[in-house]
Amino acid sequence: MDTTAGAPPPPAASRPRRLGPVLGCAAAAVLLAGCGAPASRQNAAREAGAAFERALAAGDHAAACALLAPVTRTRLEEQEERPCAAALGDQDLPRGGAVHGTEVYGRQALLRLTADTLFLSQFRGGWKVVAAGCEPRPDLPYRCTVEGA
Repeated sequence: MDTTAGAPPPPAASRPRRLGPVLGCAAAAVLLAGCGAPASRQNAAREAGAAFERALAAGDHAAACALLAPVTRTRLEEQEERPCAAALGDQDLPRGGAVHGTEVYGRQALLRLTADTLFLSQFRGGWKVVAAGCEPRPDLPYRCTVEGA
């Protein structure tokens, strides 16, 4: 005979815990929260991209090189067999213009400009341009004029 039928439920402390659904909901909340980025991170990425564009527009290729990710700068110098400032000046990068969209995912960012797309990564010293002069291609990765490995 079932003596628990109609009895009040046991106190919370003695009830078995169902953590599975709680943990699942918590994990989903963390994942969803990770899809966006705080405004400060977006602003920092946007400012780094805008500084890179301003340096290019001013013809200050040394300043633009300082805003490149280390591997991007090294690859450009190796491909062109000369210092970054001279090599970057000959890349015929588009004048990107104003930033129209910023997407930040963890330590990576994509900036959509009027006439260009930049990819950035966050380093200890701040955001650096990993790829520039990038054009979207349907169903294919972007094609970039300047990019790291």
